[in-house]
Amino acid sequence: MGIKQYLYKTLSNKEIVELLPNKRVYFLHANSPNKSLYVEYEIVGEYGDEYSENKEDYTYYTVQVDIFSTGDYTEVERVIKKNMIAAGFNRDMSADMYEKDTGLYHCAMRFNISLPTSEN
Repeated sequence: MGIKQYLYKTLSNKEIVELLPNKRVYFLHANSPNKSLYVEYEIVGEYGDEYSENKEDYTYYTVQVDIFSTGDYTEVERVIKKNMIAAGFNRDMSADMYEKDTGLYHCAMRFNISLPTSEN
């Protein structure tokens, strides 16, 4: 399973999507989301992590999960963190912001994981 599929599977966990009005997460950009609360995700970086015999054995990924909301998103943030960590991701950072142009609160969370290259 590649990183995109693994990330989608992790974020599409029933515990997460049941908290979202559209009952889904979006890769890169949400098309016509429910503006009250939605989640986007993306891969923001990748590089070779371990090598042997001139071959990349593991790939290290940095992924970002963004929550956009008109109100309190604390429960969604908590459940996403819990599920990402349970799936083997390490939490790197989290930032809470407010976007004046859209009027939405925005929580950006970054996670890291190293996966065998044969699975990518």
